[in-house]
Amino acid sequence: MKMIAQILSWISLVVLMVPSVLFLAGKMSSLDQVKWVMLLATIFWFVTAPLWMWKESD
Repeated sequence: MKMIAQILSWISLVVLMVPSVLFLAGKMSSLDQVKWVMLLATIFWFVTAPLWMWKESD
C-alpha cells in the first residue's frame, strides 16, 4: 500500500509540472485546460502523499 501511494504521488507531481512546460512550449493552447489539469494533480497529490509521508517506518 505504501509503495503504491508513493508511486501515485510521484506521478501526480510529474503531471503537475508537465502542463506548464507544454503550455510554455506552445503545445497546449488553452490556459484554462492547464489550470484544471494542475488543480486535479494537486488535489490528487494531497490525497496520496499523506498516506506514506508522515507515518513511522515499518
